[in-house]
Amino acid sequence: MSTSNLHHNLVQQLSELMDSVWRYEHFYKNDAEGCEKCRALWEELHKRHEEDIKMLRDHLADHVKAGDW
Repeated sequence: MSTSNLHHNLVQQLSELMDSVWRYEHFYKNDAEGCEKCRALWEELHKRHEEDIKMLRDHLADHVKAGDW
């Protein structure tokens, strides 16, 4: 199994999600204050991405523990 690309993809996706969460917290939700539906959308996406981040972190930790990193 070629792990370098596999690991890169996992870390890249984690980075993308973390960047999105940062934007939700610093810009998107504040910018949507005038629209409750938009604000609710950003809240839901924020929640989902936090869950995805946890899943990716746990998966990466499994790779490290297995010694195939």
